Amino acid sequence: MGRFIKNIWKIICYPLMYIGIQVAVTFIYMIVFSIAVGLKIGIESSVTGEPFQMDNIYENIYDLIMSQMMIPVVISVFVTVLIIFLILRKEWAAEKFWNFARFKISPFLLCISLGAALNVLTICIIAMIPIPPQPSPIDEIVGNNMIIDLLIISVFTPVLEEIIFRGIVLKRLNKMMRRHTAVFLQALIFGIIHLNLLQGIYAFFLGVIIGYIYLWFDSIYVAIAVHCAYNATSLILFYIFGDSDVNIFYFLVISALVFIISIASLVALAERQEKKAYSHNLTGGNGNNNNDDNNDSDNRWQL
Repeated sequence: MGRFIKNIWKIICYPLMYIGIQVAVTFIYMIVFSIAVGLKIGIESSVTGEPFQMDNIYENIYDLIMSQMMIPVVISVFVTVLIIFLILRKEWAAEKFWNFARFKISPFLLCISLGAALNVLTICIIAMIPIPPQPSPIDEIVGNNMIIDLLIISVFTPVLEEIIFRGIVLKRLNKMMRRHTAVFLQALIFGIIHLNLLQGIYAFFLGVIIGYIYLWFDSIYVAIAVHCAYNATSLILFYIFGDSDVNIFYFLVISALVFIISIASLVALAERQEKKAYSHNLTGGNGNNNNDDNNDSDNRWQL
């Protein structure tokens, strides 16, 4: 029992670390920024001799903080990555976690198309369901600079979340329980940490898809590709269409076709890769048929 609890803690401590660092960095940033802005307003008021209203100060500080909220996001991402690297660097080196040989161009490109299609498909489906509007913190921090938004929301954050939720949480859960249970459990944790109903739904289904793909190809690169493409598509659509009315039907049909083709191609690639590895084990890599303990495939490609 003690070992089980210890293993569970090794899994959930990283998502908790992720949330804790975000909260701590944001809190410290808001205090420091508020003090700096308050001092600036006070100095300007002293110089000009014009009295200031407290309500205006609060509004100015709030507006300035929200316009710069990407700063604590970036800081928290880099701090979390650094801490995780320091903790797991030996483990990663031993298992060749970042081995570039695991990067394959075909599944990588298919994962990009899958992530983009999944995003559009999810948006279309949710748009047809009468769900009350769900305010999201992300709405307050995007829209100032497209390049910065893309780097943070579509690159830095997805890389960190894939390291935590697929590279650590799913990988360790998969060693403790059945594959399907591990995939859905990590997806549930991934959805919960978004702390928003609508985003949580998005994240859960995204986590399920990425979870299976990660296990099929045993590569963090494919997981990152899906997640980056998913987030990038949201931002690109936001900048292109904003709140404009669009014909959901066409987007729904096209995204569904791209999603089906991409996922079917990924399954075929994973199956071929698994059969090739299985054949290699049977022949011992030199054309000889060796019957050993490695004869049974783990069927990584199967859902």
